Amino acid sequence: MCALLRFVLFIMLLMNTWASAQVSVLTQHNNNQRTGANLNETTLNTSNVNVTQFGLLFKLPVDDQAYASPLYVANLNIGGVTHNVVYVATMNNTVFAFDADRGGNPLWSRNLIMAAVPPTTRGWYRRIVQPLR
Repeated sequence: MCALLRFVLFIMLLMNTWASAQVSVLTQHNNNQRTGANLNETTLNTSNVNVTQFGLLFKLPVDDQAYASPLYVANLNIGGVTHNVVYVATMNNTVFAFDADRGGNPLWSRNLIMAAVPPTTRGWYRRIVQPLR
């Protein structure tokens, strides 16, 4: 399993730990200034981030490597059910939405490889690049 997928899963574990003080991460490094600071963190500290209370919860398959920062949205309604959601984008141009607390199958996924190709060139593009289905 690639290191980036392990990183995504580690982030998902963090999200599970944040259950009581959920803060959505809607952009890389938490804010538009890209500082990486989560100034609203109230749960994680040096006493509870340790080998007995902190670790891998589950592994989730994706269709390629994930280089983008995973994004987290707390209490999002999908299909009439409220989830804490982790979004993962892969090098195959697929976006996955996973339940951050339970793992399992994706809540949804979309491959966007054809979204950036103008309709007039799609036939040519399909002959050159075969997207995974």
